[in-house]
Amino acid sequence: MPDETLTDPYAASSAPRAHPLTYPGTRPAASVVITHDAIWEICDREGGALAWQSDHLQRLPTCRVALTVDEREKLRLSRTAFPHLSSVLEEAYGYGPDTRVPVLAIGSNAAPSQMRHKFATTSVPLVVPSIRARVEEMTAGFSSFVSPLGYVPATLVPEPGAVAEMSLQLLDDQQLREIDRTESPAYRRVWVETPIQLETGERLFGAYAYVSRDGYLADDDGPWVMASEGQTRPDSVSPERWFADQSAVLARVSADAGVAAVIGSTPEEIVTRRADPVASTAALRAGGFVRDDNPLWGRPDEIGGQARRYGSLIDARIVSRNDDGTVVAIAGRSNDFLERRGRSVVRLGAAMDEALGHPKNVELVAEALQDVAGARAPRAVATVLRDDDGDAIPDEAIELDHVLRMGLGIEAGEEVRARKVTVKRPRWADKILGPPNSLTLRVTLADTSSTERDVCLMSRLSLQLLGVASGDYVVLEGGPDANGVVSTLAVKAFEVPEDVQIERERVSNGIWGARFPGVRETIGVWPDIPTVFVDASTRARLGIAPQQLGTLRARPARLQQFGSELREMMLLLAVALIGVVTIVPSMVLALALIGALVVGTFALTVAKLRRRLSHPRQRA
Repeated sequence: MPDETLTDPYAASSAPRAHPLTYPGTRPAASVVITHDAIWEICDREGGALAWQSDHLQRLPTCRVALTVDEREKLRLSRTAFPHLSSVLEEAYGYGPDTRVPVLAIGSNAAPSQMRHKFATTSVPLVVPSIRARVEEMTAGFSSFVSPLGYVPATLVPEPGAVAEMSLQLLDDQQLREIDRTESPAYRRVWVETPIQLETGERLFGAYAYVSRDGYLADDDGPWVMASEGQTRPDSVSPERWFADQSAVLARVSADAGVAAVIGSTPEEIVTRRADPVASTAALRAGGFVRDDNPLWGRPDEIGGQARRYGSLIDARIVSRNDDGTVVAIAGRSNDFLERRGRSVVRLGAAMDEALGHPKNVELVAEALQDVAGARAPRAVATVLRDDDGDAIPDEAIELDHVLRMGLGIEAGEEVRARKVTVKRPRWADKILGPPNSLTLRVTLADTSSTERDVCLMSRLSLQLLGVASGDYVVLEGGPDANGVVSTLAVKAFEVPEDVQIERERVSNGIWGARFPGVRETIGVWPDIPTVFVDASTRARLGIAPQQLGTLRARPARLQQFGSELREMMLLLAVALIGVVTIVPSMVLALALIGALVVGTFALTVAKLRRRLSHPRQRA
């Protein structure tokens, strides 16, 4: 039984390493983030309790962490709402959820006290999300030896039909190396492909687990099952296979005289003697307690290898096809080697492309945010990339650029709703000037100085990326109308004053319904995509008035740019023509030179604009 004298079961001093008969230690009753001095509960997207199911697939980065106001201020996070798990991990500790490695905590690693004990003498920060998980076809069994620390440790054992409750932890590279060090050489870290349901409702198809050598403890009915505090014995597990604590399993094996002679005759004596693990295995095997055929031990040991990441565990598939022409699918990431040519793009698998009607552009919205915020949920229009040389993607996949995922407030692996839309713009100019630059921008309310004017404000860098100067015209692409045609509007774009930008960032920290909701507080995105200041009239004409934290696309007004450049060049051409007529005596030669100057002027103007307003295809 656990030692009742332990005042704080989560403290390092209470670890099973220090009190072997408490193994596997006390686990939190909820999904938590374990740190060296705190236990933070993980909540759902809206800050409520997790419930093993979700109407929409919820990835861990979008979960919130129940920090106190003081803790949020200490970590410089939002004071208006529980911060998202991604914010806590990335902003405060540097490693987000997606880059971490999913590892099943089968035994004492699920206990904060044991994790704190293991990390107490290291320089590695202990910040580990530990999410309750139900693992199918597996059970938490007992290794076939007594640890040098004095307890029989856990190991993962296959068991058809079983559903075991464990913890899935997300470890960064430093933490993984430290845990590997504490488990090797008695354990291998192997990849286990089996259905895993997290308390968030998310389902994974696999994770890492530590599997011990030399088999596991079992009888004729199957593997012995290790229980943790508060767990109830499943009906499928006989009482003979169920061990509620470490003392029970030690008493069972030490009842055999041959085993007792090697390891001790009582739990307390076993802890004190701490027999050699190899000798204890031999004794347990001789007593008939060991089954040597754990197939998980035969899988490749990935300790020291390139680990798989949580962010790569994405099930690319279509979730539903709807009567309104929209398709809900699992969002994936686009790769880094695409020829985007200055655009934010999506790629579609063959089945997804067909389901959407082979679109050139699509409108996207996060399915979960649409349910939470309704019409206020941010949407984005994206170009479907077809002329790329990227790798083939699964038939039902939809891959989104990072900028689009940020704009939508969606994580890779979550559900996105897509529909075909049409963007009407002159295409003939592309033959001459190339496809125009474009930017996806976050919409915020206009500053009072630009209200009720056909203008927008954006940063200097945004203007430079578009290839325009402050005061030039840009074309804004908003949302689609009832016919699926995206509304566009040409307005003047000015550089936003620095004081206006700073003040807007200061006040933008509210949640849904606030005048200035913050992207970090509301959808968990930080740093955000570039911002554009647009007044209510412009938002209404662009069809994005209902959205909060909505997006639009901006591109340069190329005809206006062409006219301005040509006008300047014509002034120089006029001066040159006067010189030609004055100097050249032959009319024929003068006309030829004039023609060459006109053609050269036009070509120079086109080349200059093409270089500034477009991203040409790059070839190595």
